Amino acid sequence: LPSVPNHLCSTGMAVKHVVMFGIKDGTKSEQIEELKCKLLELPQQIDVIKAHEFGIDLELLGGQNHPAGKNRTVCWSACFESTEAYEVYEKHDAHLKVITEFIKPIMEPGSRAAIQYGIASKM
Repeated sequence: LPSVPNHLCSTGMAVKHVVMFGIKDGTKSEQIEELKCKLLELPQQIDVIKAHEFGIDLELLGGQNHPAGKNRTVCWSACFESTEAYEVYEKHDAHLKVITEFIKPIMEPGSRAAIQYGIASKM
């Protein structure tokens, strides 16, 4: 992998967090809707979230039969003003509660993929 320029590793850069995961077979649509509501409530509980998106896969044929593997079902992204702000979110009780009570019970084991990366401009 190429090295990351030092100025992108400094604290204070804006950060985007993206997480995706699959849903276990047999999960009820009400459980997914409840998860959506809980994730969308996080910005009111965690003020360091400056922007966010929630998405459900459209289950298009190409994504379900992709040569590199099937698409994930749920995607959540959030933007933060700095790495320190992301770390506040990461450890926040409201975030951990959503993971424990609404994600883990319906998440397909081994399907989680996430990344945090620097974005060009501040929020």
